[in-house]
Amino acid sequence: MIRLTTLSIVGLLLAAPAIAGSLDNPQIADYSVWSSNRCYKPPPPPVNIADALSYNLAVDAFNRYFAQMKTFMDCVGSEANQDYDALRKALETGLARARTAALTDLEQSRSAIEAYRGAYSGPALNAEVPPPR
Repeated sequence: MIRLTTLSIVGLLLAAPAIAGSLDNPQIADYSVWSSNRCYKPPPPPVNIADALSYNLAVDAFNRYFAQMKTFMDCVGSEANQDYDALRKALETGLARARTAALTDLEQSRSAIEAYRGAYSGPALNAEVPPPR
């Protein structure tokens, strides 16, 4: 079953003119239409009806075409769902890496400043009344 609502939302987000992230460099916003690259779409059968026999042959050809198109649509749905899952995982992995890198950078900066606390910070500031002189 195709996740039409989710795919529609993803399609709208990808079609938006806003600057987005990237997948190994090309910006996601550069892509607005997903297409299958694994599923074969059968061509429609020719329709040449001149008599009852050609009509029956056209109906038979259409029925075969209908079955082939069902197979194609099932294939496209499956491929789209697999790509959606892979994209979701790629986005989650990228987000986790970005957050981890940001937190590491923050901790390194804090640690670098903390190393000088004893040498350059004044007396500890607290709410206690200083002793009388």
